[in-house]
Amino acid sequence: MKGFHRIGGIAAAGVLFLAACSSSAPTLDGEGSTVAAVGDQPTTTEPVDTTSPSEASDQEMSAACPDGGPDAVPWESGVTVEAETLQERSSDQPGVDIVVYPHPDYAGRPWSQWGQGIVLDDGRMLSAIGDHIGADGNSYLYEYDPQTRTLTQFADALSVVGHEPGEWGYGKIHAQMVKGSCDDVYLSTYWGSRRGLTYTDSYQGDVLLRLDPQSRTIEDLGVILPEHGVASMASWPEGGLLYAEAADPYGKKTGSFVVLGMETGDIVFEDDDPSHGGYRSIAVDAQGRAYVTWGGTGLARYDPATNTLEPLDSSMPGAILRWATPPDETDTVYAVSRDPAVFFSIGPEGDIAELAPAQGYTTSMALSPDGDTFYYVPDAHGGAWENGTSLIAVDTATGAETVIVELNPLIEPATGLRTGGTYNVVVDPTGERIFVGLNAGDPATRDTFGEIVLAIVTLP
Repeated sequence: MKGFHRIGGIAAAGVLFLAACSSSAPTLDGEGSTVAAVGDQPTTTEPVDTTSPSEASDQEMSAACPDGGPDAVPWESGVTVEAETLQERSSDQPGVDIVVYPHPDYAGRPWSQWGQGIVLDDGRMLSAIGDHIGADGNSYLYEYDPQTRTLTQFADALSVVGHEPGEWGYGKIHAQMVKGSCDDVYLSTYWGSRRGLTYTDSYQGDVLLRLDPQSRTIEDLGVILPEHGVASMASWPEGGLLYAEAADPYGKKTGSFVVLGMETGDIVFEDDDPSHGGYRSIAVDAQGRAYVTWGGTGLARYDPATNTLEPLDSSMPGAILRWATPPDETDTVYAVSRDPAVFFSIGPEGDIAELAPAQGYTTSMALSPDGDTFYYVPDAHGGAWENGTSLIAVDTATGAETVIVELNPLIEPATGLRTGGTYNVVVDPTGERIFVGLNAGDPATRDTFGEIVLAIVTLP
């Protein structure tokens, strides 16, 4: 598969990988800026073929699944760290293991984690951290194996991509890792800061990376949308579609909603309407319809059956869509808004029902396999420790909350690191193990960034 390109005669995107952050001290996460989009009426092209791969024969599926391209890079087993047990699992308390992410011995600005990882069907968990540096910045990918209880670095951006020294690098990954149609994983990139970002012939913006966990290879698929950074991504594996919110870095509050075909890499839909805002999360229902922030507190829905993006009448309880779970068996998606932070559901018809207030700014939610519960840690951007860095279970029917475990009272004495919050909460297919990636720092300086801790919580 080559670099992504648009249909309808629009120029093909160049092949690259991972977008970046700042060459000076960054503003952490850029969460204070809301990026909207500009343009005219929504772009429409031919309806997308939404035949589910589950309806195809094994032979057709095999033909549809991409093989690793000539530039696919094998995973390499880098530094490995074994997890430490802080609390034994018992009938009345969860087990808690932790491991501090190993990273190169140079100063990040700071070392941090901003994107949600993913748990594979076999229980392995993939995630990323970055140095948050702009020019020549780098991000690193990791695999946690629950069988061996080890966290292993297996790739870094600069080793995969044709990077020219001195050009804008790959210091941050913000969008979540998402599932593909072929037991593969797609990953995008983002800048840590827009200050000083310069495009060149070889650096053209955020790119997409395909991971094949079975063959253990990485493939650089190219720029998603030239001269844009991808802050948010989602997927519909059954329909072979990827969704991305692509923002302009130059502070013009412009951007696009983009739909990509996994099999071909074509951009099958792009919309730059100025009503699109937020640029922090895309909700996707069981029919592959994608929801984005629209017109303040509203939502717009992309329908792959018609290849159109249309605003809905319903409103969210807050200013933007900040996170959303996959759909449950009833095709209900659970989500959280920002300003204020409130949990709500999106029903099959796009109807919104408020569930309960969140206890603080929330950027990641993990839905249990049975759909009865989702998990979160409030106060993502540094203040989680003040309330114990609590992992909380929410009943999806009632909104009732139960604290599973307070992580900071366990982690800080053991590591000397204060846990400031998470953008990365995921649950394994059994529903028994929850992974929480935590930004952490030195309590003496009250800094809660600079190191990253992975907590592995095993439910009683």
